[in-house]
Amino acid sequence: MKWLSSYHQDLELAFTEAASILEALPVTHRQPALEFLDKFHPLKEERSKNYICYLLPLWMHELTGVPLHKCRGFAVANIFGMLYYQIIDAVMDDRDQASTSMLPLAEFIHLEFIHKYSHSFPATSSLWDYYRKYVAEWAQAVSTENSSDFFYENPVRMGHKASPVKLSIIAPLLLSHREELIPELEEAVDTVLITLQMLDDWQDWEKDLLEGNYNSLVSMVQTECEIPKDRRPTSEEINQAIYVRGLLSTYANRANILHVKLSKIQTIVPHLYDFHASLHNNIVIGAQHHESERNLLLQGGLNYYLSKIPKNS
Repeated sequence: MKWLSSYHQDLELAFTEAASILEALPVTHRQPALEFLDKFHPLKEERSKNYICYLLPLWMHELTGVPLHKCRGFAVANIFGMLYYQIIDAVMDDRDQASTSMLPLAEFIHLEFIHKYSHSFPATSSLWDYYRKYVAEWAQAVSTENSSDFFYENPVRMGHKASPVKLSIIAPLLLSHREELIPELEEAVDTVLITLQMLDDWQDWEKDLLEGNYNSLVSMVQTECEIPKDRRPTSEEINQAIYVRGLLSTYANRANILHVKLSKIQTIVPHLYDFHASLHNNIVIGAQHHESERNLLLQGGLNYYLSKIPKNS
């Protein structure tokens, strides 16, 4: 995974810089900020791995020739952007006291996000027009996802929940005067974000079903199994769709289509393409595993039992 291993040192430096900035916050917010940051450190065990947030600006270095220290600065900015939107999303989802108590911290973090980009882009820069565009995409996505069916009606909206991350492709492209690549790379990042959301939805469908959140896998089961729209599928119906009907293969086919679509940027931003390949493989291999399990079950309980016996027993 060169898309990750090539940037271990840069990630360490970026998170160290982010921590040093947060250490300057008022004392009441300092420790909560540092603890929150630590939850997302990509090089530590058992942390949330939002790789694209901090790696995307680093992947742009080779294409644009923008100095690595500049791209690393944009990675730091993206760390703050990621923290900010994590807090806002948590408040929108949970609305409990623990989440809302983080709102003052979110404002401090957002200031640092803006400040990092302001080092390179004045208020008159077109970068801020793109930021307004991405905030609008984010707002539209998070405010309508439970009243729409993004997976079937407008899949790009699934990716727009992380739309502000695209600012880190705009920054190096503007600095290198490569604006002509912006539409193509915006579309590429949106494609990656769709697949990333599909993978998250597969992992979180039980939680999303329980909490009433939109989920693309649940949506696919609802549509393919012709379940009435006035109710959501039950967990039993979803498991039956996965293990009896084999609908994960259909889900994986969507990821296949997205990966083929992304092939045109393979030589432009190869690490972005390779990152998507890892997401795509996770979905496809997982679907193949479930299909194998399904076939064994269809062949009968004895075959399934025998398949679980260790080979050396």
